[in-house]
Amino acid sequence: MESYERLGVRPVINATCHWTLYGGSVMWPEVTEAMTQARGCCVDMRELLDRASEVITRFTHGEAAHVVSGAAAGLQIGAAAILTGADPVKMQLLPQTTGFKNEFVAYHFPRRVSSNGQEYTHWGYAHAVRGAGGVFREVGDEKGVSQKQLEDAIGPNTTGVYWLSDGTPGMSLEEVVRVAHRHDLPVLLDASNTLPPVEHLHAFIDAGADLVAFSGGKGLRGPQGSGILTGRRDLIEAARLQSAPIQGIGRPLKVSKEEVIGLLTALETFAGRDPAADLSDAQRRTAFVVDSLDGLCGVRAEHRFPDHIGRPYPTAFIHLDPNMGMTGAEVIAALLAGTPSVAVMDFGDPRTVRVDVRVLSDTETEHVVERLRQVLSSGQKGLSHETGARRS
Repeated sequence: MESYERLGVRPVINATCHWTLYGGSVMWPEVTEAMTQARGCCVDMRELLDRASEVITRFTHGEAAHVVSGAAAGLQIGAAAILTGADPVKMQLLPQTTGFKNEFVAYHFPRRVSSNGQEYTHWGYAHAVRGAGGVFREVGDEKGVSQKQLEDAIGPNTTGVYWLSDGTPGMSLEEVVRVAHRHDLPVLLDASNTLPPVEHLHAFIDAGADLVAFSGGKGLRGPQGSGILTGRRDLIEAARLQSAPIQGIGRPLKVSKEEVIGLLTALETFAGRDPAADLSDAQRRTAFVVDSLDGLCGVRAEHRFPDHIGRPYPTAFIHLDPNMGMTGAEVIAALLAGTPSVAVMDFGDPRTVRVDVRVLSDTETEHVVERLRQVLSSGQKGLSHETGARRS
């Protein structure tokens, strides 16, 4: 922690689990040791990436794989590979795509309203596809998408399908793949935050996706600046031809030799762990948070498993009484400002915060609970104990 404190940067207990805003996950000890050993000499990066592909594909079932600087980087060079194939001229032209197919069919992106009342599309990580030169043709709506809608969206300028791994109302990934492949279109899948379970390493390739991007700094607990792109050999080869150490559109997404070793070590460590034991520990820590806070005046704590979008993660949700003297945003700000500094997430509800202690130690979890009790107690003015009574 001294490395940060000497710069005046406060360490944070990341009870968002692995949100990038707070530095992602803490790496496995095996990862930091392997990276330290890797720094002592240089290697031919082409050879290292060849060997990395062999290791990764054992777990992902892809034909080939490439280490990238995060899942978004994987989406960008994956999109670039789909746009260009093996054509070296097209590779040099990106992100300019005049004269060749550049349209990705994608499920409807959520709309938001700016401060001046203007409605806009929230692209999120899909910006990576646009950064490669792709444009989107959206399909479906908030209720979902049908097979006919997907079929109808495919046109003469369509080069691929961009999809999210967390499921789409109305269509399974297998159905999306069948439609895409019927039109000879590859499917590029964002699977950034899908680990654990370990089976997800290969589930999306098994379902037929052509390229899948994973984060290395989330559930894998590898280097924050790392990720995996895996899938069809021809597309991975096209992606590598545009990535460091080669001068292509993916050159700025360079990954160091130490990060490659760290990512591979994290992958092997993650795949070799006992998932039942890890889940049991996460459930125990989550239950401790909930049991310590539920019944405080003006507070209802809830233990959800699976989480709010169906992932096999235990998560604590802290609900605040409307008459309580603070909002969820104020709780978040107070936790960050205190000592130790603690990061938790909002939940789109001004009276709810989400606490994820899956990868924290027991000591860190105790600090999270202590800080929450301090902050929540400060917002209880004017509440009777009946108001905050425990709910069954």
